[in-house]
Amino acid sequence: MERALIIGNGYAGARAAEVLDALGGFEVLHVSDETYPAYCRHLLPGLAAGERAVEELFLPPGNGNGRGPGARSGIAVSRLFPKTGRALLSNGEEISFDKALIATGAKVFVPSSLRHMFGRCGNVIAMRRMKEALALRRILEGGKPRVAIIGAGRIGVLLAEALKRTGARISLVDIAHEILPTMLQADVAARLRPHLVEGGDLSVLAGSEVAGAEIEGETVRSLRLSDGTEVPCDAVVLATGVVPNTEFLESDGPHRTDGLAVNDRMETGVHGVYAAGDVIRFRTVSGKKAQGQLILNARLQAEVAARNIAGAEATCPPLFLGNVVKIGPVIGAVAGDVDGAGNEDHRVGDSFLRVTLEESGMTGFQFVGLPEDLRGLLPGVLKRFEAARVREALASYGGPGFSPGVLAAGAWA
Repeated sequence: MERALIIGNGYAGARAAEVLDALGGFEVLHVSDETYPAYCRHLLPGLAAGERAVEELFLPPGNGNGRGPGARSGIAVSRLFPKTGRALLSNGEEISFDKALIATGAKVFVPSSLRHMFGRCGNVIAMRRMKEALALRRILEGGKPRVAIIGAGRIGVLLAEALKRTGARISLVDIAHEILPTMLQADVAARLRPHLVEGGDLSVLAGSEVAGAEIEGETVRSLRLSDGTEVPCDAVVLATGVVPNTEFLESDGPHRTDGLAVNDRMETGVHGVYAAGDVIRFRTVSGKKAQGQLILNARLQAEVAARNIAGAEATCPPLFLGNVVKIGPVIGAVAGDVDGAGNEDHRVGDSFLRVTLEESGMTGFQFVGLPEDLRGLLPGVLKRFEAARVREALASYGGPGFSPGVLAAGAWA
């Protein structure tokens, strides 16, 4: 019987293992350096804030957490040799495989200016894994600490939103001049920022980077920003973006500069070796290659890869990029390609929508407002990609307080 090696226990790895176990015909060996079952990473801020228990994050069986007989927790692949079908495990064992799926996700990017703190100081935490969220939770249990979050992207913002409900004093630092710089255009993100800072002791220190730190023993006591601001802290959380987790690959393995390259079958440049999830770059509906995942994307990619490992000829269609951030009752959302110049701004109910139109079609949208306004748009607008039909649908939406047409910049707040 052939052996399929699955590396990683995120959404993609867990789903692929479940599919292969169901299909049968393979010895499935599923390894992960995580000691926990597959879990929802986007819920880690709530775990850190004490709002959720560990068990609440686990994926239910049948939804990517079957934990088949070949599951081996707490064991990492130290080195993978794709061309020769060998893997060296962290426990010293060497195994062989016939086919493999790389689903190792991404890890927090640590800027060079922060590396002297990360790994050395016990109160510097990278917010990506269960054990890191639990480490921050222990610090928070000591009272109302001062927490410096470096990075105002999606994870940094979600963590800040969760921690402000604990009474912590939060400083959210980013070199960009607005929150969510890789998710929303700056003037769109600015509409969400007031909701983030209200209802807690939270300061957004945008447009600055960490220039230095006061370190006492193995504890960071304060950060000094590039504009001279001093930020006292009991904990420093790195939410500085992510990079594909590929350092375990041999040097002549699949190309991985900005994520592993895969074809529509999710196969890398090495025959029989597949990849899915945050570790890859994939084809989008606008024809670009991109990183960054929706959970549904990762699961679909994993299912395609698993079926091809089992001998099928499945292909993965081009996928949407997208993301959502919830701040109190308001959400910020993005889907598709929003980098084009053909933007039109609309008011929908009590919410703001920007659609990006290029030539005759819609390439993406950005939204800030109430979830019910976005749900109302989904069937009428977001599944229609011709520019004329998008405008027609928006003009006839008729939601409460809707003003059709293009709004002047800043006319809606």
